[in-house]
Amino acid sequence: MALAFSSGIYEAICYLSFGKVFTAFQTGNLVLLGVIADGTRPPAGPDRVSVVVSLVAFAAGAALAVRILKAFDGDEEVDDENVFQAWPRRVSIALGVTLITQLAFLTVWLAATPAEMVSHILLTLGAFGAGVQMNAIRSLHVPGVSTTAATATYISWVSGIATWSHTAPAARRLTGTLVGMVAGAFLGTWLIGHAHAYAPILPAVVLAVVIAVASLALKQETGQPSSRAQLG
Repeated sequence: MALAFSSGIYEAICYLSFGKVFTAFQTGNLVLLGVIADGTRPPAGPDRVSVVVSLVAFAAGAALAVRILKAFDGDEEVDDENVFQAWPRRVSIALGVTLITQLAFLTVWLAATPAEMVSHILLTLGAFGAGVQMNAIRSLHVPGVSTTAATATYISWVSGIATWSHTAPAARRLTGTLVGMVAGAFLGTWLIGHAHAYAPILPAVVLAVVIAVASLALKQETGQPSSRAQLG
């Protein structure tokens, strides 16, 4: 939930600052790519270079995360009652990479003057970090949850309501993730308007807290976690 909140802040900051281009929601960027292909240009549409930069950087981040998380199968989910309570050390390492990119983003954001090249650098850092985070959380096998794009989470939430199949932990987890992302986007928008220079600090702080809490409060496993361990 905290990571979804952080992503919401970050996505709002980047979307509003870099010509309405996404850093995490790559489905939106693929749609924008089609809009651009039809000849739409700023201000009616996004900058085509910015869209491509975000797509490529996100893919690079996701690919790096795969290397970090190669001990885990990111394509298989476990049943809700079998969600494990261990937080693998490799996930913390991958999120540490995302935190480094966010700190680099903050450094450039504070030091640089607005320019097209600087915007592309910031987009690269933001999308790269989101790609790493996406695969890091995906490797936890938590059913229906994505902390960088909420479509799958929203579908899981609606489907569970329609079939009355949600367990209480699943309902809290899915609802909290969706609410967290919306709240983050709201706060990110407010920060752009009222504390522009310091807006990227909060998502980095949230991410650092997540890594610290997970490392201290949850069992750090280096191997494949057991799918039979239950969420405490």
